[in-house]
Amino acid sequence: MPVTQLITRLAIALAVATVLGFQLFSFQVASNEAVVLTRFGSPIRTYTTPGLQAKAPWPIDIVHRFDTRLAVHDTRISEALTRDKRNVILPVFLVWRISDPLLFLQALSTPSAAPAKLESLATSARNALLGNYDFAELVSTNPAVLKLDEFESRLTAAIQTQARNAFGITLVQVGVKRISLPEANTLYVFERMRAERGQYAARYRAEGRREAEEIRARTDAEKTVLLAEAQRQAEEVRGRAEAEAARTYAEAHAQNPAFYLFTRELEVLRKAVKDNTTLVIDTDTSPFSQLKPARP
Repeated sequence: MPVTQLITRLAIALAVATVLGFQLFSFQVASNEAVVLTRFGSPIRTYTTPGLQAKAPWPIDIVHRFDTRLAVHDTRISEALTRDKRNVILPVFLVWRISDPLLFLQALSTPSAAPAKLESLATSARNALLGNYDFAELVSTNPAVLKLDEFESRLTAAIQTQARNAFGITLVQVGVKRISLPEANTLYVFERMRAERGQYAARYRAEGRREAEEIRARTDAEKTVLLAEAQRQAEEVRGRAEAEAARTYAEAHAQNPAFYLFTRELEVLRKAVKDNTTLVIDTDTSPFSQLKPARP
């Protein structure tokens, strides 16, 4: 065999041995995972920092990898009973991550077992807590009555400690995914909502009528005041005008009493005599004496 071929085969064998040795005696920790290293089934170390680590070959040392990124689980759809005996369908979502890899390994062994455990915790806590709330406190248009945020906070607190202490899981968020009703209860709820809306409408109409009466009363009072003020001003103006007219008449009478009497009689005749007016009178009576023909 030529020397060059021998060197090539030795190089290939050395490379394969190096790769196999690397795989047998070391492992890589990724940035999104935690690793628990066990020796003969007993944990010896937990790695949470990314990098290359050494180990003994399998089956002496076994590497258990756990994804530490956030995971989401939705509970199954099931009915629960509220304090006022209403059946509701209230599925819950859980956002979680593995915070204690060693405890998680000891309690669950594999990540695939975590959803079932979390489902059991969430369902039990939800059913127990739901008995402290009426249906109207979970679904309401009145912010003063609605307590859904409080329900979610209490549900999170009820699950968090147990999940962390029992399974090494940290719950980042627990919330209600949706609230619905079984078909048998839907008609009853609609009727109750319609009755509530009717009560609100009646209250708003009553308040509107009361406010309308108040506005109408204020308007009538203001109108009365304005009319009285206008009447007073009119009387004042009329009084000043009549006084001015009387003064003018007096001045005119003083300047030429005969002419003044003549013009006053003509004014009376203009108001009394219209077209096609027939009068049977004594023409010597003032002011009709002005109708007599003038003597030459």
